[in-house]
Amino acid sequence: MAKKRMKRAKRSSKSFEPRKRKISVLLNNLLLFIALSLVSLVLTQFSSSAFFINLFSVLTIVFGFIALAFLIVFLVLILIRALSKK
Repeated sequence: MAKKRMKRAKRSSKSFEPRKRKISVLLNNLLLFIALSLVSLVLTQFSSSAFFINLFSVLTIVFGFIALAFLIVFLVLILIRALSKK
């Protein structure tokens, strides 16, 4: 009895498309959270009520940490890309 051969999936030349898309989405999110953090920081300076000062301070910290996380992921992806090309 003859064995059936399994067909291998053909790899397309568009394998770099998802990487570019991932990096562009990552950069968009990074810039968004940097902007949100800066807006919260500015609103903290111009607020007069203690409630709003505390609220915008917490938002600044949260958005800053999220932006930092996106920055770390971006640097890791760039490092992986640089090491895989060698």
